[in-house]
Amino acid sequence: MGMLSDPEKKFSLLKKDFAELNAKAIDELNVDAVIHFAAFVSIDESMVKPEKYFENNERKTFEFVHNLFSSSSQPFLIYASSPEVYGNPVRTPMDELHPMRPRSIYAVTKLAAEKHCMSLFEWYSYPVNVIRNFNTFGPNQNVSAYSAVIPAFIERALSNEPLRITGSGEQTRDFQYVKDAVRAYESLVLTRGKLKGETFNIGSGKQIKIKGLAEKIIGLTGSSSRVEFAEGRKGDLAALQADYSKIKDKLGWQPKFSLEEGLKKTIEWYKTFRK
Repeated sequence: MGMLSDPEKKFSLLKKDFAELNAKAIDELNVDAVIHFAAFVSIDESMVKPEKYFENNERKTFEFVHNLFSSSSQPFLIYASSPEVYGNPVRTPMDELHPMRPRSIYAVTKLAAEKHCMSLFEWYSYPVNVIRNFNTFGPNQNVSAYSAVIPAFIERALSNEPLRITGSGEQTRDFQYVKDAVRAYESLVLTRGKLKGETFNIGSGKQIKIKGLAEKIIGLTGSSSRVEFAEGRKGDLAALQADYSKIKDKLGWQPKFSLEEGLKKTIEWYKTFRK
């Protein structure tokens, strides 16, 4: 945490459950902006543990944003959402006005949380923005049973184990390197709420097939892994591609890293630091 009014001041790390931050605790932190990333993010897990996702992603967010509103400081809020709220595309690239047809419990909780945040803007003009992060990847990303596809592929490729794809591999995603995403949040937080009420997509603006991603990671790692296919999931999205023209027009943001550049940096990190 840190102060926008004193950007040279070093940030402090506070480990605390965001649900414990009542209005008094928020005022005591003395912050003027909050970026809300606290969420469970596995689509698969959300379908087998729906209560966990509802409780954390939606209910706790509802309580948290109302605590922000009840605080004296009323810090500017940026909520980190997901393109999963759009569901299967009716057009690509997908802009912020694309129809909302979420297909998983995870996606439903993210859309509901967006609405809880934005309701405070609609009724009270509270300073809120939403960023819909298309698939973000980079160093230190979690590798687990419910991990995202890039860290899972890299981990298996570095071990020369099969890369497993659910479905045909023809489905596409839009992957952005984490440093590009960070720049977007930095740009928005420094507006100090002047663009309140706006929602923005961030992503690379490009699609890649999942089987193409697997082949690229095998090539970049020099792995002897092969690609295996498993039965597809009923609710899996056919495609994702960001239209980020709105944030480019408003803030001048656009991605700087290509997919290959980001993958190379991420692979080097895993080679150095993975167990």
